[in-house]
Amino acid sequence: MAEHAAVVAELIGPTVTATVPLCGSRGSVTASTIVAGTRLPRFDNSAVDGFAVAAGGRRLTVDERQEFELVGQINAEPGEYPRLVAGLALRIMTGAPVPDGVDAVVAQEHVTRDGDRIRIAGGIAPSLNIRAAGEEVPDGAVIARRGAVMTAGLAGLCAALGINTVEVYAKLRVAILSTGSELVEGSAGSPRHELRPGEILASNAIMLTHAVAECGATVVHTATVSDDPEDFLDAMTRAGALADVVITSGGIGFGDHDVVKSSLRDRGVDLCIVNMRPGRPQGAGRFEGVAVVTLPGNPLAALASFEAFIRPALRTAMGFSGDGRPTLRAQLNHTIDTRPGTVRFILGAVANAPSGSVPVVDLTTTGRGLSAVIGANCFTFLDTDRPRLAAGDLVTVTVEGGAPGDLAR
Repeated sequence: MAEHAAVVAELIGPTVTATVPLCGSRGSVTASTIVAGTRLPRFDNSAVDGFAVAAGGRRLTVDERQEFELVGQINAEPGEYPRLVAGLALRIMTGAPVPDGVDAVVAQEHVTRDGDRIRIAGGIAPSLNIRAAGEEVPDGAVIARRGAVMTAGLAGLCAALGINTVEVYAKLRVAILSTGSELVEGSAGSPRHELRPGEILASNAIMLTHAVAECGATVVHTATVSDDPEDFLDAMTRAGALADVVITSGGIGFGDHDVVKSSLRDRGVDLCIVNMRPGRPQGAGRFEGVAVVTLPGNPLAALASFEAFIRPALRTAMGFSGDGRPTLRAQLNHTIDTRPGTVRFILGAVANAPSGSVPVVDLTTTGRGLSAVIGANCFTFLDTDRPRLAAGDLVTVTVEGGAPGDLAR
């Protein structure tokens, strides 16, 4: 598995970098450090709706006279405001600029107003409720280092600082081809097509499309192709013209008419047997200069192969750190008969556990199909020399859709 994973990783390789508009950077990884070219906030502003008061720089205690003359109002809008002298106050809105001379902003619920006079209940600390210029982000501060993911929050911060473009690793364009003359696109019971004996509904393309999208790459083309070699090679040429990586499923087994194997093995794609179940037959190489990774047609084998080889390669190529999936150690809740010397891909479910205790996992070992995903929230590539694992033994599982802490609580 490690050898084939290295082949696929080298084949896909790192993507190019590009400077893109901020609105087009969602989910991408930064290829350079982002530095603030200004400060945030840009000016002193009020953190609350209330009254800006000038106390002459003094800290007023509860016992001191705290009445001020109200001389105007400042809204959260552009404008020029003169310096406020001691004893005066201004009505001020949240986000509005604080004029020079203001010592504090007092929230309106702590102020009693009588015409153009206000009285404050309690003491006034210097800079109370004033957000100072540069308090959040000083000019020249590092916002994100290379390798950061462009999240909604990071994009919003960049926008607030006037950063309109970012340098990111380009997202890989992926094409997916499902092979098999027995495959039919559509849904069961569709009035447009009644399945004939021997036909099955295609599922790998939609499964792999979701898997690719979860990695942060973009699926640009999908197709279901018959077992005719000429049709398959035409489909490969069309897919290669659109994509950086082409993923095929099916047609690489041990049969006499496996179209992917017969069509690509002399055209730059090497086929091999990998020590894992399901998913023994694999392949990788280049067809007409485009990276190609071939997966088995069995849906569970295709899913296992994607997780083992393609997911880490895609993410690494696009600048992500790791495969994006948390792992945890969990106790088996039942005995498992293993296959020493062979790595097994097994789906399972991790149960919630009290804080401080070890989570318990139920690994599904029956069946070869996608029905194993029912109720599953984790998986493992089980590799052990022991012929049997007992209830209570620890295994490492990869968690899908959630952090380990979510399951451990």
